Parts: sequence; structure tokens; C-alpha cells
Amino acid sequence: MPRVKRRLVTADACGMRPVLGLLACAVCGIVLGLTLYAGLVHVGLARSLFAPTLRGDIALARGNRPGLRVLFVGNSFTFKNSLPALVHDLAAGDPGARPIFSVEYAAPGWSLHQAAKDDGLTKLLREVHWDVVVLQEKSWLLSLPEGQWRRSTYPFVRDLHEKISATGARTILFMTWGYALGDRWNEPHDTYASMQTRLAAGYSRLGLELGAQVAPVGLAWAEALRREPGLELWADDGKHPGRNGSYLAACVFYATLTGRDPARSGFAAGLDPEQARFLQQVAENEHEAAALSGSN
Repeated sequence: MPRVKRRLVTADACGMRPVLGLLACAVCGIVLGLTLYAGLVHVGLARSLFAPTLRGDIALARGNRPGLRVLFVGNSFTFKNSLPALVHDLAAGDPGARPIFSVEYAAPGWSLHQAAKDDGLTKLLREVHWDVVVLQEKSWLLSLPEGQWRRSTYPFVRDLHEKISATGARTILFMTWGYALGDRWNEPHDTYASMQTRLAAGYSRLGLELGAQVAPVGLAWAEALRREPGLELWADDGKHPGRNGSYLAACVFYATLTGRDPARSGFAAGLDPEQARFLQQVAENEHEAAALSGSN
């Protein structure tokens, strides 16, 4: 019996060898492929999957047609649901409004540290006569203690602000919203309200020091949720914006960029008209409050 068991074990081991060999070849192939891809990206022969992408009204922004030229720099909080395009469409749906040529230069997980060191962005700032450049930081960084964001954000946003100002454009900071459950990675017992309070304080402080305008998107989210606690602003992950959240953000930007009431626009992005009107009203109220406080 022991001999039979040994033979079975030996047979099993022999049978596993081809499988293990195939697995080893597959792993080696993946490693080799990734190494080759990284090398091609490094020498400029391939594009990184995480590189920023240019989308939107770039041809119109480069042309001579009259309009407000706005560049949005950020990450998935900016490109989710095509926020810049929603801003464009709000202007298009507002009779008598100046056209807005919205362009996004964004990448997944991008920070303003990375943006400040990106040659493509530097070139883009120089080659188009932008009126406004919107800067969106990584969604949790401005909720950190001030000592931390002064190291991780301030030097780079200051550098970007100087580059933007040198072209004749103005900077607008995109105040983002808190996560549905707060930032429990950095604050184990965090809540949405606490994270939102910290974000508002961080962006307000940063805007004050730079002399830059702040688009109070996060404050508009807080007000909308105060008035309608069950409102679905987040996507399923509790971090990114759902359709309602992106539309509310677009309405805040439309008011901030133009000084016009978003309710003048007939563009509702496919939302229920009553819901769209509510979000437009919240955006306009927060824009007016920011203007009265001097932060807008």
C-alpha cells in the first residue's frame, strides 16, 4: 500500500510539472511584456495607460471663434460623466449666453504634483489663449491637516498658478466633495460631514493664499444633501460623482464662470426637470453665498 501511495504522489507530481511550467512561462511573459511596455513608454514610443488625455472643444479653443476658453485639469472627479462637456452644454442651452469651449486634460488618480511636472500641460497652457484654468486636486489631499497639504499640494498648485497667470488666464480651484463615509483610510472614524468641512477649509485657505477663485462645488453638495438627505449625488463607490453630482458640479461652474443663473439654461442632462431645477437653484445659491463672502 505505501508503494501505491508513493506511485500516486509521484504521478501527481509528474502531472503537475507541465502545469507549473506553463504558469512559469506565463508569469515570465507578463513580466517581459510589462518591462517592454514600460521601456516603450519611457522612450516615447507608447502611451501610458495612466497618462493624461486631452478631450473636449480643443479645436474651438484653438480657433478664433468668440467664446470663453476653459481648461479643466484634474482626474476622474473631473472626467467622470464628462463634467467639462456638461458646462459647455449649459452655456449652449442658455439663450444669449457666451459659448464656453470646455477642454479637459485629466488622468486617473492624477494629482497637481504630477500636473505641475507634466510637459504636455505646460505646452497646452502656452499654445492656447485660455481665459480660465480649473485645477482639481486629488480628492482627499486638501482634507489632510494643513501641514501635510502644504507639502503635498501647495508648492505645485502655486507653480501651476504662476504658469497660468503668466499666460493671462485666471485660476479657479475646484473644491471637491467629501466621500459618503468620509476618508476612513486616513481618519478611521471619519464621516462625510467632517471630511467636507476639512475640504472646504483647505480649499478656502489655499484660494486665499494664492488669490485664486474657488468654485464651491463641495459646499453645493453639502447644501443639496441638507435639503434632500436621500439625494443620490455619489456613484456606487461613494466617492465619484453620479449623474446628479456631476450636473450639480457643472451648474456651480457655470455660475462661477459666467455669473449667470444656471436656471436660465434649458439643458438638464437627461435628468428629471424638477430635479435639474433643484440642483440649478442650489448651485446658484452657493455661488451667490461665495460671492458675498468674497471667496468667489
